[in-house]
Amino acid sequence: MKGRKIIRIAVMYGLAVVAVLALAAGLWATGAAASDGRGLQIVPIKDRAGRDVGIYKGSYALLVGVSDYTTREWPDLESIPSEISQVASALKAQGFHVKKVMNPTSRQMKKAFEDFIDQYGFDANNRLIFFFSGHGYTRKGGRKGYLVPADAPDPRSDEKGFSRKALNMSLVMAWCRRIEAKHALFLFDSCFSGAIFKVKALPSHPPHISDYTARPVRQFITAGSAGEEVPAQSIFTPLVLRALRGDADVDKDGYVTGTELGMYLHKKVLHYDRGQTPQYGKMKDPFYDEGDFVFQLASSGATVSRPVPSRKTTLSVIANVTGARVLLDGRLLGRTPLDEKLVKPGTRRLRVEAEGYDAYEKRVRVDSGRAVSLYVDLSEVGPVTARLYVETTPEDARVRILNIGPKFYQGMDLDPGRYHVEVSKEGYETDRRWVTLSAGEDETVSMRLSAVRIAALAPVPRQRKGAFTNDLGMKFVYIKPGSFLMGSSSGESGRDDDEKQHRVTLTRGYYLQTTEVTQGQWKRVMGSRPWAGKKYVRENANNAAAYISWNDCRDFIRKLNQMEGSNKYRLPTEAEWEYACRAGSSTRFCFGDSDGQLGNYAWYDKNADDVGYEYAHGVGTKRPNAWGFYDMHGNVWEWCQDWFGDYPSGSVTDPTGPTSGSLRVLRGGSWYNYARDCRSAYRYRYVPENRGGNYGFRLARF
Repeated sequence: MKGRKIIRIAVMYGLAVVAVLALAAGLWATGAAASDGRGLQIVPIKDRAGRDVGIYKGSYALLVGVSDYTTREWPDLESIPSEISQVASALKAQGFHVKKVMNPTSRQMKKAFEDFIDQYGFDANNRLIFFFSGHGYTRKGGRKGYLVPADAPDPRSDEKGFSRKALNMSLVMAWCRRIEAKHALFLFDSCFSGAIFKVKALPSHPPHISDYTARPVRQFITAGSAGEEVPAQSIFTPLVLRALRGDADVDKDGYVTGTELGMYLHKKVLHYDRGQTPQYGKMKDPFYDEGDFVFQLASSGATVSRPVPSRKTTLSVIANVTGARVLLDGRLLGRTPLDEKLVKPGTRRLRVEAEGYDAYEKRVRVDSGRAVSLYVDLSEVGPVTARLYVETTPEDARVRILNIGPKFYQGMDLDPGRYHVEVSKEGYETDRRWVTLSAGEDETVSMRLSAVRIAALAPVPRQRKGAFTNDLGMKFVYIKPGSFLMGSSSGESGRDDDEKQHRVTLTRGYYLQTTEVTQGQWKRVMGSRPWAGKKYVRENANNAAAYISWNDCRDFIRKLNQMEGSNKYRLPTEAEWEYACRAGSSTRFCFGDSDGQLGNYAWYDKNADDVGYEYAHGVGTKRPNAWGFYDMHGNVWEWCQDWFGDYPSGSVTDPTGPTSGSLRVLRGGSWYNYARDCRSAYRYRYVPENRGGNYGFRLARF
C-alpha cells in the first residue's frame, strides 16, 4: 500500500451487549480462526426490570473509500476498491444493508455521513457500522486529526485549503453524540486521526456482567499512539482475533470485557513491536462512560452458565507511564505494568504515582477469586506559572501591569496571584482592572476603551422596552421586533450543513429570561429534584437546573402559568433564541469570531469539563451579551419550542419550525461541549422525553 500508515481505530458504542466488534473481527478472520472451536455469541442481557435488551430492528453500514486523490501529494491507494468490496460482501452476509461511497469530494463525504445518520441513526433499535479507508492526517502534536477526502490539498503547502476540505475528527465527535441508534461502530483504516477521545481511568470488572452491559458506554481502541507509524502488516489485527477467541479473558469467567480487551492488546502488541503503543479508553462524554462492552465466549453449541470465580484474587494495573509506583493501602505493590499480582479481597485504597505526574487515587473493590484489571491515565503536573493575554479595543492600545516592573507582552509568564492591568490610549478613557491568575492556566482578558466625549456611541442599540422580575426571582428583558440573518455563512469556522443562512423577521416583541432556570426556581415550582443522585451534578440553588427533558419543561411551564393565573410563559422558538443570542451580532459568537474570548462568556469544555468542573454552573457568573442575556453560550443546552427540521431556502417571518417531528431543538452548547458547539448558529436536537446532565432551559413570555 503505497505511502499509507495503517492504524485501525475502533470506536464502539452501545447500551447493551455489543456484537459488532465480533463482526469486524470476522472480516479479518484467518483459516486457523475459522477452524477454532471457540467463538463469540450474543449475550442475552436483561435490564433491571427483567426485560430483554439488545434486539436490532435493522443493520446498516456506510463504507467510504478514497483511492484516487486529485493532488499528487496524496499517493493513490490502489488496494482500497477491493478492500471495500470485501468488507461489503462480509457485511451483507451478516444481514447488513450496505451503502458504498467511492472517492468522494469533501462535500460528498460529509453529505454521505449526514444522510446516513439522518436516515438510520435516530432509530434506537438499529445498529450501524461506519467504515473509512483512505489517508488520514494528524497535526499539532496529535491533538487535531482529519480524514482526507479526494479533493483535499496538501496541508504543508495549503493549510487553510486543507482545513476547509478535510473532515475534522471533532465533527465525527458531534456525529457520535447525535446518533440515537443503540449500537454503532466506527472503523478508520487510516493514519491516526487525532486525539478526539480522552482516555480516562477504566473501572474494574464487576461482580455481575449484566451491570456493565445495562449501562451506556462508548469505547475506543487504537493500534498505536499519535505520531507512530504502524506497518500495513500490523500485529494488531491477529492479536484482536486471539483476544476475542479467549486469550483476553483475564479472570477466566467466560466473558471478555472492553477493558480486558484493551489491556490485553496494550500488553501483547508492546511485546511483539516496541514501536507500537496501543491506546484504549472511554469516550469523553458524561453519558457514555459508565458501562463496559461484553463478549461471551462459548464452545460451539454450548451454553455459558453464570461466571465461576477463579481461585486466585489478583490485581493488574497498566498506566500510560511505565514504572509508576503502585501502592495498595499505603504499601508498595509493584510498578507498572503490574501483571496479576496476588492481593487480599476487600475494598482497598489504590494509589499510582510517578515523578512529574499527578498521583491517581481510587478505592477499588476486589472480590474473592476475581482478577481485577485497571488502566490508569496519569496527568502530567502542570506548570507553576500562568500566562496572561490582554485583548484590547482599539488594538493598538498600551497595556501595563501596574504592580510589577517588567514590561507586558502577550502570553507573559507570571506567578499565580493578582495583577493590576491598565489599558490606555490617547483620546480614550483609561481602563484598569484586577486580574487573578491560577497556576498552569492561560487567562485572556478583554478590555474595551470608550472614546472621550463620544459616550453616545454603542455597539448595538438598546433593546429594552422594560424589564421585570417575577415572584420566583426570574428576571425578564423585553426584545423588540426586528430582522436578522439566522444560521451561518458558508465560510464560518466549524459550520455544519444544517445552518443554511437565511433572513428572519420577527414581527412581535417578546420577553426572555436573562438566565437559565435554576435548581432553586425549579424546586419552588415543581417541588422535585430530577438531578438528585445523578452523576455530573453540583447541588446549588443558583446552578442551572439540569437533567431536564423537553416534556419536563412543558410541565414546568404549565404549573408556573397556573401559579400566576396566566398563560404567558413558554419556551422560545428557535428563531427567537438565536435572535436574542446574537444580540445584533453576525459573528460566530455574540462577542466576535475568536474562541479565545469564549471563556469570559461561557462555561464550556476548556474551562469546565477539561479541568474537572463537570457540572452545570451558577447562572449569570459570566459576562452577558449586549442585550443583557447570560449563558447563551455554554453551561447547559437550552430546549426550544420547535421540532427540528431543515431551514427554508428563502426569507421567513415569525418561523416556528415544522408542524411535527420526533426531535426537539436544543441550542447554545454546554459545559462539556467544544467551542464550535457553542456558536450562535449551532443546532442540536434530541428526543423530547430524554434527560441529560447538560440539558436545561430558559423561559420566554408574551
